[in-house]
Amino acid sequence: MKTTRSEKAHIGQRAVVVGASIAGLCAARVLAPRFGEVVVLDRDELPDSPRPRSRVPQGRHPHLLLHAGATILEEWFPGLMGELEDAGAVDIDQCADFVWYQHGGVQRRPATSLRGPAMSRPLLEQTVRRRVEQLPQVTIWAGATATGVTLDETGSRVNAVLLEGRAQLPADLVVDASGRQARTLRWLEGLGYEPPEVSVVEVNTTYVSRRYRRAPDKTRDWKAAAVVGDPKSCRLTMALPMEDDQWIVMIGGVNGEVAPSDEVGMLAYARTFDCSPIADLMRDCAPTGPVVTHHFPTNQRRHVEKLHRFPLSWVPLGDAVCSFDPIYGQGMTSAVLQARALADCLDGAADLNRAFSRSYFKAVARVVAAPWSIAVGGDFVYAGTKGKKPFGTDLLNRYTDKVVLAGQRDDTVVERFNEVISLVRPPESLLSPPFALRVLIGARQVRRARRRKHTPTEETATSREDVPSDVALAFRRGPEHSSPADRSTFRRRTS
Repeated sequence: MKTTRSEKAHIGQRAVVVGASIAGLCAARVLAPRFGEVVVLDRDELPDSPRPRSRVPQGRHPHLLLHAGATILEEWFPGLMGELEDAGAVDIDQCADFVWYQHGGVQRRPATSLRGPAMSRPLLEQTVRRRVEQLPQVTIWAGATATGVTLDETGSRVNAVLLEGRAQLPADLVVDASGRQARTLRWLEGLGYEPPEVSVVEVNTTYVSRRYRRAPDKTRDWKAAAVVGDPKSCRLTMALPMEDDQWIVMIGGVNGEVAPSDEVGMLAYARTFDCSPIADLMRDCAPTGPVVTHHFPTNQRRHVEKLHRFPLSWVPLGDAVCSFDPIYGQGMTSAVLQARALADCLDGAADLNRAFSRSYFKAVARVVAAPWSIAVGGDFVYAGTKGKKPFGTDLLNRYTDKVVLAGQRDDTVVERFNEVISLVRPPESLLSPPFALRVLIGARQVRRARRRKHTPTEETATSREDVPSDVALAFRRGPEHSSPADRSTFRRRTS
């Protein structure tokens, strides 16, 4: 039987985590059994209730924890999904409960095990933070601003974090979970260490969100919905449930397309989509909060795996490694997977030496490769996206279009595709010969059926009236194969 680090002597006395977001909290969870003490630093005065933080603007917008992230968090914090549901989070089967309209049709909705909670980001952070605070090895210092790091006498190892207004805090390992700015990189550059190579893809995403009252509706059997417009429109919209019996609706645009930020304008904008249950939701439900706007300029990936010279006892995690366009919903789950990679590398290390650092850098690069390819590939669908396009992106995007079409007819295709999106399977699993053949056949059948019915495709549909009646009906009542209302919750599946 493999012996884990938690069953051996601690690999270090104290670890310091810079940042108490989801990434920092997950880092603290995996460091706790592997170090004698873990200190988490955050500049904010952390709220004692689920309230958005000024330095986390994305916290005011829709959030869904993907299945891979939900499963690992439940393993680390048994009963966490139940706590979230008790606080109002909504358990979602990411296939059966999610109505997804794209390329002129609705994806099939088979019942699956791909479950995860929808809730506000502040609720998730607070619930996880309370669990982390219960770990005897962990202390969270709110209102503690890190201003730098120091090196040992050899200049090769980070040995302390400098705090504003306080003495330095010695550390055997420093984890930078400070977000996409990765503040430790600036400090290390001042100490003679060059930052890693960075890939940047400019997508210029802007979206507006608003909360609405969520009341029972017998005509609606879905829990979440998304409508992706024609790529030429650069528009998309999504509605997710959240705590306090609310919906949160997001209407967004890519590469300069900006949605209105008033209720009348938002509703009119929502009605420009070929088929949108979200416009009906906005019409029927009363707003419960203000309109909030978020701008995301670039996807950003730091290639830490290419570093030749780096300090020991320092690792980045979360957005400090890779920051994705939020519309893909993969950031939090990516952070969870990176934290798990950190745990594995610590367990395989004899010391916090160069071999450990290199193993972690390579492992975290493997973790972010999949969501990076999904986000960047998706963004290059839109004209005007700038940056280095990965080799084969256009070919893969054309194939992905066929996957989406086949998913309107084939349960197996849509389930596999969602496993990839949920980071359960690697993107390569979509390319196996048997699956690819299934995709090509399914996509052809969908196109032939449309031609026989003389229904408009995504290139010709211009109004909600143009959409086939069976598509509109799927939004109102859901397909026959949607999941039953008494389906087991994620909490019961993981207990």
